[in-house]
Amino acid sequence: MKLMGQVRRLIEDLAAGRYAEIAADGRAGRLTEEELRTAVEQYGRTLVPLPVDGEMLVDVYAQTSQPGAVTLDVPLWTREEGRSDLTLSVTAIKQGEAYTVEVDDLHVL
Repeated sequence: MKLMGQVRRLIEDLAAGRYAEIAADGRAGRLTEEELRTAVEQYGRTLVPLPVDGEMLVDVYAQTSQPGAVTLDVPLWTREEGRSDLTLSVTAIKQGEAYTVEVDDLHVL
């Protein structure tokens, strides 16, 4: 799956509250299922999937320490406020034609 497809799937799973799935398949990175749940719940708003034009606002940074890896800062949207000040930081690692994604942080930026 292409990189933004993976990122979109991760956000859809976060919005649907599928924290256990995210943790089970390794996409939670260093965060636990409970840490993901807490970060979303403490924000106090309802996450929604990334809108079509949301990809234009994603910041991508090459990782010099790991070939084939990039870090992305993805702005998130909520039902209550549209674009929020919550940001999902993700590391993506290219493996063949696909990417694996792992959450680095979920924070207010």
